[in-house]
Amino acid sequence: MEKWTPIYNEDKITTPGLLINPDFVNDNIKSMIKICGDPERLWPHIKTYKMKKIIDLQINNGISRFKCATVSEAKLLCNTKADHILLAIQPTRKKLDFLLNLQKEFPEKKFSTLVDNKITLELFIKASISKNQKISVWIDLNTGMNRTGVMPNEHAFNLFKQIFYSTHLNFLGLHVYDGHVRDPNEKKREKMSYESDKKLNGLIEKINSVNSNYNVIVGGSPTFQSHSKNPNIFLSPGTTLLWDARYSELCPKSPFKIAALLATRVISKPGPNLLCLDIGHKAIACEMKLPRMVLLGLKNSEQISQSEEHLVVESIDSEKYEVGDVIYGAPFHICPTVAKYNYAQIVKNQRLVDYWKIEGKDYMYSFEDFDRKLLY
Repeated sequence: MEKWTPIYNEDKITTPGLLINPDFVNDNIKSMIKICGDPERLWPHIKTYKMKKIIDLQINNGISRFKCATVSEAKLLCNTKADHILLAIQPTRKKLDFLLNLQKEFPEKKFSTLVDNKITLELFIKASISKNQKISVWIDLNTGMNRTGVMPNEHAFNLFKQIFYSTHLNFLGLHVYDGHVRDPNEKKREKMSYESDKKLNGLIEKINSVNSNYNVIVGGSPTFQSHSKNPNIFLSPGTTLLWDARYSELCPKSPFKIAALLATRVISKPGPNLLCLDIGHKAIACEMKLPRMVLLGLKNSEQISQSEEHLVVESIDSEKYEVGDVIYGAPFHICPTVAKYNYAQIVKNQRLVDYWKIEGKDYMYSFEDFDRKLLY
């Protein structure tokens, strides 16, 4: 693993805390560009880190298009030099209103979003008319994830025709997220990615008979390297910026570095071989069973229980630690872990040197966006 420790001024670290190493982030950006060959092919997702500083690092490396999952993240991107902002979740009316307000407020930027059904399409058309703004859309396709998206069949083609011939909408292309492709075997994962792409061929052929001026965005982080071999698509990894323990196990040959750790302190030693750490549900993604992170230096250990503020670890090495000692961990799921924090503690050359605000962590981008007049 990357050289994180010892952190020489760890007495300055707040626990539980999120640590980020910007040098490792920058290395990950370089690896992303090397894999795809051109920063113009990248359409990375900001949901993993949700902070301006990391967006700026990518922009400085030639990346100008970004995906986001919330209007808060979209607003954050508006305050950067990003050229194109794709809200990569099919919006309901309220979210669409926010997106169109941003489009009006920031006319120098391009905005787009996803659609996979006629009801939402009708919502878009009505909003376009009432706001007097064209809406740019991508058709969200389901190639096996079974979460969102229309199957790449006649229904998708009919949706395309409705968009393409509408005077209120701009058809930008097709969007696919294949997060179901998670086989630990690299060759099997590559084959599954290829099979996923193949499902688009019939639809693409039909669309090309009407219009060939559009783009295709495919993939997430596990399939990023597989899809990079297709020069005709945009690529949209997200976790690659920070990486985490889960993807390190899934993709051991990946060049990406773990650029974010959690810091926690021993706050009690309640029994033989037991350590209690100050990192509970509120400080780490907890949608999976224990363990939820890899604890550095505690290989001979088991995470036996966790509550809101506490994590209890059983270890034969417990005698090596005293109350107050700092322990570091790599979370299995970094994206929702980042959302637990208001700021990241920045580590360079094994020293805490700065703090970065996590501006896009909330769903609403400011309290003032709640108009109380609308409640009455």
